[in-house]
Amino acid sequence: MAIRQAALDDVTQIALLASQKRRQYEKYQPVFHKESGKALELHTAFLKDILPKGNNLVWVSETGGHLDGFIIGVIVNAPPVYAPGGKICFVDDFMVEDPGLWATVGRGLLGRVLDEAKEKGAVLANVVCGPLDQPKRDLLSGGGFQVASEWHVKNIGEEAR
Repeated sequence: MAIRQAALDDVTQIALLASQKRRQYEKYQPVFHKESGKALELHTAFLKDILPKGNNLVWVSETGGHLDGFIIGVIVNAPPVYAPGGKICFVDDFMVEDPGLWATVGRGLLGRVLDEAKEKGAVLANVVCGPLDQPKRDLLSGGGFQVASEWHVKNIGEEAR
């Protein structure tokens, strides 16, 4: 396993891994996480746009020429109503190919992003994780992360009545 900064050549594999995560989360919450028919195309374009930007921290794990995980962090200002003491590192896209890789690949990717975020002045990391994504939750709680908030969703469309 080698952890390295992502390159434009990695975009397709990253987008395919993200699609795998979206399908997993869609099973957990089929309305909120319903995958768009254009998700792969849109995410590929998004990745090509963010890779060259300096406030984005994009790392991949590669084993034998194959990407088995990635993480995307972005350094942002905290919401103005909060004062954590500096910028935050927001991690939304973070996945490994197999749940058994969270303890190794996931830990390595997260550590790399946290180190870089700290170097860039971030004082807090905010990592998104689905409530039923237990292996990822275990990694986060084992690394000292605490749940700060949860999103609760309900379908209020025609199907819900």
